[in-house]
Parts: sequence; structure tokens; C-alpha cells
Amino acid sequence: MIYIKPISRLLLVFLLCFCPNIAHSQIQQINQQLHQLPLIKDSVSLVNSLNRLGTLYRGRNADSCFYYGISAKRIAARLRYLKGQKDADQLIAYTFFKRGLYAESLDLLGKTLPYYQENKDTEKIIRVNLDKIEVLNKGISDRPRIRSLLQSTIQMGSELEKDSIMSEVYISYCNRNTDLTTDSIHYYLNKAAEVANRYQDERMLIYIRLWQGRLLILDQKKEEALPLIKQLISDSQRIGNASMEISALFLMTGYYDDQPKIALDYFYKAHEVALKSGDRSIEIYVLNNALEVAKQLGDKDAIINVHEKLAQAMSADWEKSKKFISDYVRYNAVLDDNRLLSKKNAQQTGYLIIFAVSLVVVILALLKVWHNRKRLLVLNKTIQEQNATMQKTLNALEQSQEDNTRMMQIVAHDLRNPIGGMYSIVSLMLAEDGRTDEDKEYLEMLQTTGKVSLDLVNDLLLIQTKKDDLKKEPVDLGEMLRYCVDLLHHKAALKEQQIHLEAAPDISILANQEKLWRVVSNLIANAIKFSPTGASIDVVLQKETDHVRIAVKDNGIGIPEEIAAKIFDMFTDAQRKGTTGEQSFGLGLAISKQIVEAHGGKIWFESEAEKGTVFYVELPLR
Repeated sequence: MIYIKPISRLLLVFLLCFCPNIAHSQIQQINQQLHQLPLIKDSVSLVNSLNRLGTLYRGRNADSCFYYGISAKRIAARLRYLKGQKDADQLIAYTFFKRGLYAESLDLLGKTLPYYQENKDTEKIIRVNLDKIEVLNKGISDRPRIRSLLQSTIQMGSELEKDSIMSEVYISYCNRNTDLTTDSIHYYLNKAAEVANRYQDERMLIYIRLWQGRLLILDQKKEEALPLIKQLISDSQRIGNASMEISALFLMTGYYDDQPKIALDYFYKAHEVALKSGDRSIEIYVLNNALEVAKQLGDKDAIINVHEKLAQAMSADWEKSKKFISDYVRYNAVLDDNRLLSKKNAQQTGYLIIFAVSLVVVILALLKVWHNRKRLLVLNKTIQEQNATMQKTLNALEQSQEDNTRMMQIVAHDLRNPIGGMYSIVSLMLAEDGRTDEDKEYLEMLQTTGKVSLDLVNDLLLIQTKKDDLKKEPVDLGEMLRYCVDLLHHKAALKEQQIHLEAAPDISILANQEKLWRVVSNLIANAIKFSPTGASIDVVLQKETDHVRIAVKDNGIGIPEEIAAKIFDMFTDAQRKGTTGEQSFGLGLAISKQIVEAHGGKIWFESEAEKGTVFYVELPLR
């Protein structure tokens, strides 16, 4: 049936999804913690309470979770309270996950795990593993790694004195192990039910019944499934768990898989629940499923209605993302201000010490020459210490530059998804029939703006490429160049240009193929941009004794002498528009230079104004 796949996918997302939606009892706990917070005098207890609040906010409000996690980490770092820092890092990693920063989330979870392993905190290790499994599933979908992690987590369960968390582990094993037979699924569901019943964990018991309902739908035992699903909806509403209620409503869409109109109504009900919960990612997921059904129905009014709701949800999600970025930047700005203030105070104290020492030296010099010599030695020592302090300050400034670059890349990473979404939606709208010429003109303007913005974001993500960051593998340069030429052939055809490739055979080097492809694509794209209509572009690959050389030659407008020295500078003012008005950001050649030099190579050019340019890239064979 057409809806079985959406039902399966939803349960894999929302059953035990990283953190369950908050229930009524947890709201009471939050209010209790907030009431007690101003009364806490002990700093360590304050850190623990802040982390507890952040944990309670997981799944309800990612911004609040991030706020309390950052607050706890700041105080714990000042106290050098390592456990408080690691617990806070786990909350921050969750927020990164919710905002789509999967690599950052996985990295932070990896840094917390050794502390819990060293302290033999098995329950925390299992919790971190469950979080990592959700990030791996959502981010890179590394199934073998997920399965291995789940198996080792199940083995850890025998070490627990209180094994209430194991019901979540067994359910997660069913969710993430797509190769399980129905009998195996029933086996692990029964084990989960044993644990949940032992600890009277109603939330987990509902999750188990959701799985049972799913299995009944998949086995086409709909009449047996219907009363179970209705009870699940009622129980989810009673305990105030939105994600479980949405999962149950999705099961109803499976029940009505042969009646799409009714199924669509249940998607609308699921959207109302998601909207009230405030979780925009769930709301967007529900609306995307509803959109599939509306399209299958061919109901234009329903399609337009869902599109409007989807646009509102994506806009609200983007506003939350901007607030998250703003909070993160503001926090780092506060830390930077504190560091600068500390340095300034230290510098002023140093000046006062120098003045006092100098004054003492002068007075004692009048009394005794030997005493003056002794004080001069003290002064020299003080100067040496200050030189060391200045060196440390310079190092700190360099680190600050790296941090700023990192933050810019985080912002660029977060911008990519919403801009990509905008670009995709506009492309879909352009593909629809019945648009007026005026509508098409405006949509094409939006599409062009989205493409330009995506190119800029991709450039920003490649800033500061270093040798240590490269993951190298054998790369067939001839094959890579043919791929680049094929991809850019249509772009050249728009200007009636021809790209000719001459590549020596069997040339392979150790390199990062993605970044090297970026360099060559940028050089060919520039040749197309700055060459006139009907021009010819030559790409040549040659093998020398200990290196290879790639040349990209055009017959374009050339590079004037007054800007030749600046074209490899980052954010240079030497950028120019192409022969047909194409936009340039002044980042491509600077990033290409970083990538080539990180490979141990070099890049340069030869140019003559109004006659053309040849760019050379030279890379070592070993």
C-alpha cells in the first residue's frame, strides 16, 4: 500500500527519538527546579540543577536546553567541575543534533564518552550511545556502525544495578536494525516490556504498543489494530506526549491506506499536535508526508494548503535557528569580552608593578650601587616575563581568529539547508504549468538569487583548508578532469563555448578528490565566465618527473596588471563581473590556493589583457 512506507519511516524517527516529548509530570519537575534555582547557594549544586533543567527541556524546547547547558558549562568550567562540564556537553550535543549540526554533535558526544568510561558510569555510557545512534541514523546513516553500537550497548545492560534504561535500548535495536525478522522484533519487544513493567514505565509501554500496532498494520490485520491505535491516541493525550500521539495518528493513516482522503485528515490532525508541541522539525516532517498524499490525490487545494503550512513551519524553524546562532555567538562574545578584560587588568597590574619596581630601583640606586645592580636584575626578569605574556597573547589572538573562522563556517552550514530548501521550492514552482510570465520572471529571479547564495555558502565552508584536515585517497586525475568537463559542458554551451580536454593516461595521486575537484571546477567555471561567446577553453593534464601539472587556458578578457597581485587574496576587491554579467564573490581563487597548498602543490597564472589567461596547478606525485 502507498502509506506503509511513510508509517515505517515515522516510527523509526519518533519512537525513542533522541529525547521523548515532555509529559505532564516533567512539566511539574521543570516548575519545581525553576522555583528552587534562586535558592541554591552551592555552585556545584547549581551546575547539577542547571543540567537537570536542560535534560528536562530535551525534546520540548531546544533553545532552553542549549541555554541551561551553556550556563552549566560556563560555571562548571570556572569551578573545574569535570562531571558538570561533561553532562552539559551532552545537552549541547543534543542541541547541535536538533539544529542539523550532526558532525559537531557526534564530535562532542565522542569527547564526553571517555569521562564516563573512566568513571565506570554504565548508565551514562548507554545514554551517550543511544544519542550517538540517533545522530548516526539522522546524519550519515552508518548502518553497520549503528548495529555494532547497539549490540555492545545491549551487552552493557548486564552491568547495571538499575536497568530501566534497557527498555529504550531494546526498542532502539528494533528501530535501527532493519534486518530483524518479525520473530526477532517480538522477542526484543517482549524484553523491553519486561523491563518497562518492572519499573512501571508507562511511556515505554506505550512505545511498545505503538510497535505492536505497526506490526499489525504491516501484516494487514487492520481490524485487530484499530482499537489498539485508538487507545494509543487516548493514552498519549492523557500523559501529554506529542510524539507518541503523532506516531499513533500515523498508524491511523496506515489503517486508511486505501482511503487517501481520510488518511490526509489524520495527517492534518498530526500536524495540529506537532504545531502545538512547538517542535518545528516534527511539524515539517508531518507536512512533507501530508504533501505526498495530497499530490497522490491530485487535490490542488490540499496541495496549496499544505505548501502554505510547510512554508510557515520552515520559516518558523529558520527563525529558531537564527536565534540559536545568535545565542551561541552572544555567548562566545561574552567569553571573549571576559578574556580581554582579564588581559587588560593583567596588563595594567604589570604596568603598576614595573612602575613600583622602577621607583624602588631609582631610590636604592642613590643609596648603594650594588643594590641598584640587584634591582636592575629584577627589572630584567620582569621584562622577560612580560615578553612571555605578550607571546601568549599573540597565540591567543591566533586562536581567536581560528574560532571566528569556525563560527563563520557554523553559520554558513546552518544557512545552507534553508537556502537549499528555498531554491528547491522555487524550482518546483517554476516546473508547474499555468504560471504567468510575470510570475515566472519573479520566480527565476528568486531561483538565481538562491543559486548565488548557495555558491557563496559553499565557498565559506571551504575557508581555511589545512593539510591536517585533508583525508587523502588515490585519485585518477584524468577521470576527475573528464567528470569536471562533463559537468560544466552545459554551462559552456549556454555561451556557445567549447571545452577541450587533453589528459595523459594513467595519472593517479594521493589527494582529497572532493577538494581537488572544487579547484579544477572553479578554474574551468572562471574560464567560462570571463571568455566571450563562442570561445574555446583548453584543459591539459601533463606528467613530469616528480609532479603533475594541470593547465586551464581561455581566450577571454585576461587579468589586468593592477589586480593581478590580489586575485588570490581572501575577500579581495579584485573581483569582476563575467562577460555576460555573471556575479563573482572573490573567494574561489583564494580557497583554491589554500587547497592546492594544503596538498603540497602550487598555483599560478600567466595572462595578457584582452587575449586570455592560463592557470596552472602543480601537484606532487608522492
